[in-house]
Amino acid sequence: MITMKNISIIYSAILFITVLFHSCNKDLGNYNYTELSEITIEGIDSSYTAFNQREFKINPKITLSDNTTFNSEDFSFEWFTINTSSSALNADVKKDLGTNINLDTTITLPPGVYKLYYRIKNKKTDYQFTKTADLTVTSELADGWLVLNDIEGQAQLDMLSYQLAEMKYVRYKNIMEVYGGLKLKGKPKLVYYLYNRDIFNNKYSNRIYVGTDQETFSINNEARTWTDYRNLKTEVMRPTPANYHAEVIRSQGSSTLSYVLDNENILMHENVTQAAMYGPTLNRLSTGSRLNISKYMADYSGNFNAFLVVFDTDNQRFLVLNGTNPALLIPSSSDPDKFSPENMKMDLLYMERALTATNQFYAILKSKTTNEIKLLRFVHNGTVFSPLESEIVNQSSLLDQAEFYAVDPNFGYIIYTIGNKVFQYNPFSKSYTQILDLGSRKISLLKFQKLVYNKNNTRYKEFAKKMMICTYDPANPNTSGKMDFYEISLSEMPKLSESYDGFGKIVDVSYRE
Repeated sequence: MITMKNISIIYSAILFITVLFHSCNKDLGNYNYTELSEITIEGIDSSYTAFNQREFKINPKITLSDNTTFNSEDFSFEWFTINTSSSALNADVKKDLGTNINLDTTITLPPGVYKLYYRIKNKKTDYQFTKTADLTVTSELADGWLVLNDIEGQAQLDMLSYQLAEMKYVRYKNIMEVYGGLKLKGKPKLVYYLYNRDIFNNKYSNRIYVGTDQETFSINNEARTWTDYRNLKTEVMRPTPANYHAEVIRSQGSSTLSYVLDNENILMHENVTQAAMYGPTLNRLSTGSRLNISKYMADYSGNFNAFLVVFDTDNQRFLVLNGTNPALLIPSSSDPDKFSPENMKMDLLYMERALTATNQFYAILKSKTTNEIKLLRFVHNGTVFSPLESEIVNQSSLLDQAEFYAVDPNFGYIIYTIGNKVFQYNPFSKSYTQILDLGSRKISLLKFQKLVYNKNNTRYKEFAKKMMICTYDPANPNTSGKMDFYEISLSEMPKLSESYDGFGKIVDVSYRE
């Protein structure tokens, strides 16, 4: 039974709770207003642009509205970014940048647009104040020439990075060590850019391989950083020896198919979409053991199925990797009277898939017994070779004495070097001529850059037409290296169009598209 006394007690309790709650709510309101009015942050812009792998600093100015001294020891600080991209993984959404009053960090975020947060927290009251800004992360090392130098027998990877705003290349030295913390052991051998899928996560990857005579590293450059790398040994699905490295790496262009010929003379290929991984030996027939093959290999550029022509050095014959076959096949000829690919009786000097209008194969061979030099040009239909030309080359051309060969994709000429001189062989008129004399400089590389991914990019197509010649002064090889580009024409001598100097002895060049 409820008495008047009980009602009085209940009413008193309700009144006490109401007053207490009202009092607390008023205090909270006063506290919020007081804290909010005290802190003023200046020196943080509404938006920033930062470069990946570069230093990034912000020095805010913090004041109190009551003109008292701001004591940083009374507060904690937090700088972080939020990736608002819908494709971002949970682990990639928030990235911490620093915990000091000022931001002084090296940006390691993938290129993109982020929200930058600066959070100040009062250690005594736990009150927080947050200021935000837009942050665009880009990379200066996203597009350009990868130049592998020999500096006193050691590898150094430089980059001519294309700056779109200025429409010019800017030189960056030793990018693997400076931006990735990786120093290669051994003499430089190769650098090669390709587009593929990562065997461990199936994600697409703009990958760069850099190798010496002791090791080869695979750099995942999809986010345009240089810190995500691994030894090629980890990608090869078989036991590998010490000092394991690649001798040749090739991409088949628009597909995610790539080839490696390693220092054990084992040919492998990778195509994740077809469950093909580096490891199993391809340079063998289905009924036999491993065959020794030449370092000159010619792929069917742009084809989505594997097609590779190689040369069996012991048996002096061409062999073909075709489709999903786990071994090489012996090709035949549509015109055996011109040549029989399965029995050439000559050694291979050079082979390449020429990206001319007819997209044909070129091969230069020489007989040990007669010293006869032969040039073959052919196309294929599966494992059947159709000869376009099988000609004996005049020995006065000295085509067999060349140190470097390349096929001009513009007109189908063979460009070759002997000593400090550059020659041009015209397979259609069967004539040859000297086109350059480089004086006292020594040639270290000759090539036409092949595109493997962005083949329709106008600027890329323009430089792919140009002949690249790399030279150095033997008296000063560490700093005298040059990379020159020449335009080739039908009627005139090559014309120098651009030149870049200050390198070491240039061993290899590739382009990060």
